Amino acid sequence: MYLANILPWVLLPLAVIADATTGQSHRRTCIVKAGGSESIDDTPAILKAFHKCGKGGRIVFQNTTYHVNSVMNTSGLHNCDIDLYGTLLWGTNISYWLSHSLDVGYQNQSTAWVIGGKNIRFNGHGYGTLNGNGQVWYDYVKSVSNYPRRPHALTVARASNSVFQGLRFLQSQMWTLSVIHSDHILFDSIYVNSTTTNGNSARNSHITFNNWTVVNGDDSISTKANSTDILITNSVFYRGLGIAIGSIGQYKDVFETIERVRAENITYYGTLHSLYFKTWTGEQVNYPPNGGGGGLGCNHPLPIPLFLNVRASLLTSAITTDASDISASNLHAYNLRGAPFTISQCTTFARAPSNCTSSKFQIRDLRIEDVTGSSKTDVVASFQCSAVKPCTDIQIRNVNLQLSNGTMADEYLCGNVEGTRGFNCTGKACEKPSATGGC
Repeated sequence: MYLANILPWVLLPLAVIADATTGQSHRRTCIVKAGGSESIDDTPAILKAFHKCGKGGRIVFQNTTYHVNSVMNTSGLHNCDIDLYGTLLWGTNISYWLSHSLDVGYQNQSTAWVIGGKNIRFNGHGYGTLNGNGQVWYDYVKSVSNYPRRPHALTVARASNSVFQGLRFLQSQMWTLSVIHSDHILFDSIYVNSTTTNGNSARNSHITFNNWTVVNGDDSISTKANSTDILITNSVFYRGLGIAIGSIGQYKDVFETIERVRAENITYYGTLHSLYFKTWTGEQVNYPPNGGGGGLGCNHPLPIPLFLNVRASLLTSAITTDASDISASNLHAYNLRGAPFTISQCTTFARAPSNCTSSKFQIRDLRIEDVTGSSKTDVVASFQCSAVKPCTDIQIRNVNLQLSNGTMADEYLCGNVEGTRGFNCTGKACEKPSATGGC
């Protein structure tokens, strides 16, 4: 089902909603009334509220549970306030979601809810919750990665000059939050507790993730294709894989880029990495979502076409091939399970043989400094780079990670790395397919 085919006003006659007028601003306020039962789908009432108050008004979810049993497209908002005081609880009719989830346009992904527009202020006040009822999905897919039509919890698409703050995400159906074709967005004071991946940014510029707490089993935050000027600050990550750059280069002969990503003042507890890169190989092996490869890149932002996560075959014009100007500083890591900093240019989820040094996507201008804490491995960095486009200009300084025996991590494994500063390569990185930035 395509997003353009979902018309929010189709369900208006079914909605129950209360109107109110604020005293000073005289803005229209729509208070969404919950049906009060899981057998009553609150989606029509929610869509009516957005249709009625989504431009210049305010939408209020009360401190109760709303049962969301249908997909929602709330695009085209303008100067809109959304206050979530309760819980949005997604339904568990898996067959419905698999047949109706909204196309994202990247890796054959889909989503349950799309929000888009200008000057949106979405406030959860520290306790407003989006609960994806994810356990039914975890049981259903049985660890199959990127299960077709399994929806993301929320997709922010074609949004600008907006703030999302004080929200809680619990047990998301798949990816918690995907952001696409958006610019100048602040995601502040966000709590996530989910088995799956969380913040994902693709085809965006000037996106800030500040004061996040993430408990999960996958990427903590992931920047994907054509993400530029991304800032991740003052956040704490538990158990997952850490901050991911990529994956990227999945679509054959398609140009993509990731530029100017900053991670500052981040704390990790028991994550696999702190910061890691994953690009696909130079040859295409099968097809997305779990296959692909042969993609290119560029170091200048490209035109942003259409809608929702990266189907980069729509892009044109490119200059060079790289992810560049990436930095991480003031990192505090405790009981890391693997090397804190890794590059794998042999990403695959299809378990198919790959040429791990063939990627045409270059990684360059990486700066890491001021890292403290503890690790379970003596490897500080493992950089498995492409022989076709070697990694260049990598700087690592002031890393102090202690092992359980009291010694310090001091190994730097390199393959096809040129131009190091602050460290010397002490061994060779392995060249095997990986989905998590290492062998």
